[in-house]
This record gives sequence, C-alpha cells and structure tokens, in this order.
Amino acid sequence: MPIRLMKIPLDFLQNVSLFQDLDHLALSKLAALLVSKKFSAGAVIFHELDDSDALYVVEKGQVVISKHIHGQMDVVLTRFSAGDFFGEMGLFDAAPRSATAHTEADSILWRLDRKAFQQILSEHPEMAARICYRMVTVFIERLRATNEQAREAIRWGLEATGYSPTPDPVLFGRKSS
Repeated sequence: MPIRLMKIPLDFLQNVSLFQDLDHLALSKLAALLVSKKFSAGAVIFHELDDSDALYVVEKGQVVISKHIHGQMDVVLTRFSAGDFFGEMGLFDAAPRSATAHTEADSILWRLDRKAFQQILSEHPEMAARICYRMVTVFIERLRATNEQAREAIRWGLEATGYSPTPDPVLFGRKSS
C-alpha cells in the first residue's frame, strides 16, 4: 500500500476537472483521503486483470494506458498528464483492471481507494454528488472517443479486407494506392 509522501496542494486539486466543483472545505476533506505515490519512468502502476480498487490523479508526469492484444503486442489507448485521472472504474466495481497503466516519465500520483470513496459517499453525500457528476461527464467524453476509435477500426478493417456493400469498392473517404 502506498505511503503518504507529502501533502497535496489544494490549488492543484481545484484544477482537476473531477474536483472543480468542490469548495475549500470539501477539498480539504478529500485531500485527507488521498495517498501519494512516486513512480519512476517506465514503472507499472497496475497490469490488465489486476484487482481494481482505486482511482489515480496525476500531479506530475505522464501515464500511458495500454491494452494487451496478442503475444508481445500492446496498443496504447491514451495518455494522461497533470490534472488527469484514471482507474475510476475501480471505485464502483471489483472487476479486474481492463488495461495496463505505466509511467512514461517520473510521476507523482494521488490514489483514492474504493474504501475512501465509499466513505465520501456515506459521510459527505453533497461532495459525492459533485464528484460523481463530473465523473459522468468524463465517462461520456471517453465513451464518445472510444466510439470513434471503434468506428475507425471497423472502417480500416473493412478497407483492408476489400469489403464493399456495392460492386464498386468504397474507400470511406480515404485514398488507396
């Protein structure tokens, strides 16, 4: 379990989209529940299929989220930098991690455990509602981006196989040589 390395600056928390609707008192309560962890460049934060039980906020550095495809092949899904958060599914269910997270640069992360989040839900419902509202807006943005990635993957797959619903191949707006 990570140990508390330092005190998180409240002005940093205020600039994290997830917490932007919280007042100073709520940010102070939240800060007391966060645990910091320093990671060197290239360190794995968690592996795909690991137990999922926390959200992470990036204070410094860069984190890569990747999905294992086959053999030695992984695909980078996204990157997170200062002010971003990831791993939020771990706050709501105990399903295994859906991807791997590792640092691309030396990083400082703040961890919010599921147990601490449940404490917020039960003891500070207004604060929880504000955090959950912001989380849902980010879920929506990420779902839209994932839908676009899926559409592009399908389009590329159709082009690669030469599939066309008409006798003349349609290149979906792309030129092929």
